[in-house]
Amino acid sequence: MSPQFAIIGGGVMGEVLSRAVIASGLFAPEAVLVLDHNANKLRKLQQEIGISVTTSLAEVATSPIILLAVKPDNAAKVLQELNQSPLAPDLLCISIMAGIPLDFMAHFFPPQTALIRVMTNTPCQVQAGMSVLALNPHVTVTQTALTERIFGAVGECMVLPEKYLDAVTGLSGSGPGFVFLIVDALIEGGVLQGLPRATARQLVLQTLIGSAKLMQQTDRHPAQLRDMVTSPGGTTIAGIQVMEEYKIRATLLKTVETATRRSAQLGEQNAARINREGSAHGE
Repeated sequence: MSPQFAIIGGGVMGEVLSRAVIASGLFAPEAVLVLDHNANKLRKLQQEIGISVTTSLAEVATSPIILLAVKPDNAAKVLQELNQSPLAPDLLCISIMAGIPLDFMAHFFPPQTALIRVMTNTPCQVQAGMSVLALNPHVTVTQTALTERIFGAVGECMVLPEKYLDAVTGLSGSGPGFVFLIVDALIEGGVLQGLPRATARQLVLQTLIGSAKLMQQTDRHPAQLRDMVTSPGGTTIAGIQVMEEYKIRATLLKTVETATRRSAQLGEQNAARINREGSAHGE
C-alpha cells in the first residue's frame, strides 16, 4: 500500500499523531509515512507501530495528505523543497507549524491546493488536546471531516476563521503552561500548610479534573458554580478575597492578551524570515 498520510517531522506531535491515527483505525500502519532526520527515532517508531519511515522529503511529496509538523525555524527549507517536488493532484496539506499563515503557505503550492492550519496543544499527548482548524477556500467538506477525525483522535477540535488563531494560541495553545504554573502554586500552598507533597498533588489534580468535568457536564457559568461552593463567611470567600486583592483575574486577562500579541509578533517574524530565506535561494 502506498502511503496515504505523510507526516513531515517525527517530533512529539508527529509521533503522537502517527500513533493516534493508527490506534483509532483511521489509517493502517502501512499507510502512514513519517519523515525525520533522526534515524534512531524513526527506527523505534517503525518497530513499535509498523509505519513506513524515510529521511527523504521527495518520498513523502506524492502523498495525498501531508502533515507539516516541523518547527517554524525549519519551515522555509521544507516549504521550498515541497515547492520543487511533484505533488499529488488533490493534495490536502495540514500544518501545525506555529505562526505560518495560510496565505503565506499558499505561495509554495500549486493554485487550488487545500490547506489547513491547526493550532493544537500538548495535552494531545494523552488524548485530551484542544485543536482549532482554519481552512483555506479550497478545502472540501470531506477533507475537513477527515482532518477533524485526525485531530479528534487526540482530543477535541473545532473549526474557526484564521483571524482567531492568535487568540487561540494565547488561550489554549499556551494555556497548559499557565495551568501548570497555577497548579504548582496550589500544590506549594498545600505543602506550606503541612500536607505531604504527594498528598497535596493528588488533592489539587483531582480538584482540577473534577471542577473541569463539573463545568462540562452541567454547562453552568463558572460564576454559578463558584457561588455553589462559596458559603457566607466561609473559607472559599476568604480565599477569593485574597485572589481579588492580588488581582488574579486581571493578571489572567493580561496573560492571555500578552500571549496573543506575542503569537501575532512571532507569526510576522516567521513569515519575514521565510521570505528572506526564500529570496536568498532564488524563490
